[in-house]
Amino acid sequence: MHSLWNITPEDYLEIVKRSKEKGLKPGDDMTPIFLEYMVEKNQKPIGATELNKGELIQEYLSKDKKVLDINVDDKGKSSYKIFKKIDNE
Repeated sequence: MHSLWNITPEDYLEIVKRSKEKGLKPGDDMTPIFLEYMVEKNQKPIGATELNKGELIQEYLSKDKKVLDINVDDKGKSSYKIFKKIDNE
């Protein structure tokens, strides 16, 4: 089961800052620090799903939603993709 979270940009920047302080490098897994921070803020997931990332994106697109996908490689380079439904009319 995968948890779904709703965080602010400020939350993300704080998690990155804490990760750097603990010696994590770009591309390292920040999950433990993320979860620690969410407990500290007393914030809970907004939902859960058994779908993987690709399936979840397809589910949102089928409901006419737009999805921003952010990936960071092991060198710290970020790539961004925006997915939106295309009408073939």
